[in-house]
Amino acid sequence: MSSASGHEVPAGAEAASARRRKPDLTPEEAKIWRLAKLFDLRSFIGALMLIFGILVIIPGFIASPATIDKAAGINLALWVGGIMLVLAAFFLTWVILKPPPPVTMAEMEAARKAREEFGTQGPGGH
Repeated sequence: MSSASGHEVPAGAEAASARRRKPDLTPEEAKIWRLAKLFDLRSFIGALMLIFGILVIIPGFIASPATIDKAAGINLALWVGGIMLVLAAFFLTWVILKPPPPVTMAEMEAARKAREEFGTQGPGGH
């Protein structure tokens, strides 16, 4: 495949580039996509790890030598808090680099029709 500049572009690279581009969405679809990214499980895990990592690492910075000696000479709060912050960075980077795919109105309508066809209720429909 060749790009607009005339250079050869591998097929996989072109497909990856197309996935990274923000799709053309209506304002309603864009709002739904933003909410999907916000409420993605990876966002929750990353935010919780960030909050708790900060709360755990602060006592690690001010730990007394007696507290460190109680844990076999290891500043556990510093290590555990640091690990939590690394995990937070991993999860938040993951959700930024690979966000959930956008859902279009056509896909939502197709899902609604499929639910009706099979006689099932959607969320909250008891």
